[in-house]
Amino acid sequence: MDPVHDYPANQPGQNRPTPWLWIALTIAVVIIVVLAAIVISQNRDNTLGSAKTAAPSSARESATPSSTQSPSARTAKAMTCEGYTAQVDPGSQPGWQPTVGKRGLAYAVPPEWAVGGCGVQIGWQAACPAGQQGVCAARAMGSVATLRDPACLDGNLAMAGVAGSQNPDIRVALDNEIKTVPTIYAGISGSKPKVDFGPVREFTIGTHPAVQMVAKVTDIRTPGCTGPEALHSMVVTTVPNVEGSVVFLISLRQGAPGAPNRELIDDMVRTLRSPA
Repeated sequence: MDPVHDYPANQPGQNRPTPWLWIALTIAVVIIVVLAAIVISQNRDNTLGSAKTAAPSSARESATPSSTQSPSARTAKAMTCEGYTAQVDPGSQPGWQPTVGKRGLAYAVPPEWAVGGCGVQIGWQAACPAGQQGVCAARAMGSVATLRDPACLDGNLAMAGVAGSQNPDIRVALDNEIKTVPTIYAGISGSKPKVDFGPVREFTIGTHPAVQMVAKVTDIRTPGCTGPEALHSMVVTTVPNVEGSVVFLISLRQGAPGAPNRELIDDMVRTLRSPA
């Protein structure tokens, strides 16, 4: 047998592909592979870019203040609510936070306090009067700020806020406010705490007369871990274009670890500002 006939490519009747065709096919395959690699790389980069863009958003959400985080992260130099603006002089009150509400009387609290938003209200509950069932509000207030008790899940070491009185006579309004104190600290249990009222102090907030009384409340038997005693400060004044009188309240629990001292009441009262 002729050795040349052992190779099918040399058999008669078959066409052998030209070299340029193989070269063209090879180049086409290389181009396809390169393009595919580029597309995959771009898709990977886009995926990584999206993940990197979303990361700061997740970090911001996790940094949102919660009831367990320090309120100092929310420290602000100004607050605006219903047309009133409260500001704090950082030179005289470093880190203190302002608060104001619909009655226009502004005040400031230390940086570790939490300031409620515009329109937020808090207060005290008490057993309803005879003939009514359930729990009733003993006193409610807006422009609120609180100091949480780290040892008590739902407790506060201190509360402050602004309430109203329909009586424009600040002395009469103070007398009416005094009557709410035993009910406030009796709570839903209906127990009768002992209340010692201090003297009336007269002063001014801007050009507006004001009166203050601080009550010492003992033998508090309400449930929880908030301490058996409290100091309850009441300041009554008037604000232009606000009907009746405006009442600034501070409640400081005593006898619990970390409870604020009496001087804090004076420091907070000195921050009171009237809009005019």
